[in-house]
Amino acid sequence: MSDYEKILQDAKEQDDVLGLILVGSRGKGFENEHSDYDAVMVVRDGSEDVYKDKWEAAQDVDLSVYAISDFKKYAGWGSPEEWDRYNYAHTKILVDKTGELPKLCEEKGYIPQEKLDKFIDWWIDGYVNGVFRSVKCIRNGNRFGAHLEAVNSILDLLTLIFAMNGRHRPFLGYVQKELEIYPLEHLPWSISEFVEKISRVLTDADLHAQQELLVGMEKLARKTGHGHMFDGWEGKDKWTMTFKPE
Repeated sequence: MSDYEKILQDAKEQDDVLGLILVGSRGKGFENEHSDYDAVMVVRDGSEDVYKDKWEAAQDVDLSVYAISDFKKYAGWGSPEEWDRYNYAHTKILVDKTGELPKLCEEKGYIPQEKLDKFIDWWIDGYVNGVFRSVKCIRNGNRFGAHLEAVNSILDLLTLIFAMNGRHRPFLGYVQKELEIYPLEHLPWSISEFVEKISRVLTDADLHAQQELLVGMEKLARKTGHGHMFDGWEGKDKWTMTFKPE
């Protein structure tokens, strides 16, 4: 019996173990032949050290153990562990003796509704300014700077497009699989077109691809009630969308 199977058995049989959640690539259906098991064990308050010690040397399993009171607070919005919220999207709950784990994972795995509009506006601003800086570098003959700014703008774009769907940006190695297995409702292009445009930008700061993405995101922003962020960008900087080198 593997350590993973032993941990699963523990979760089912031990009264102090309240739940076991499969996260990481296997939890999301992204696994391959190299994937180990990333799991979260939720236990009664006061028993966490027992299970941390018990499974510290587990093979091929990255196990995190949380007391139930700590797990409820873990990866809260604005907390130091906010970076880990995506881990709780598309999880597989293997054991749940509380009835609470689906709701808790749902709360962590998505952007809070009351935070969403402000969050989207923030990332529209960052993305638009990143494209502007890249195109300005192209205009000025600074190809290296244009490439760096373009790469940075794509990270902002990915955060933005997932936020427009209420979701956290995936870990970067998961982005393409996330798009394919859990498609976005609001995406101005097909998945293959979106990936192709991003690849062109990442390869050499392709100007036309940057402009196509920017125009598409403006249309989506207006469709979803965030057009005011582009209204504030009118004027001297709007040339970014139509600039052509001489």
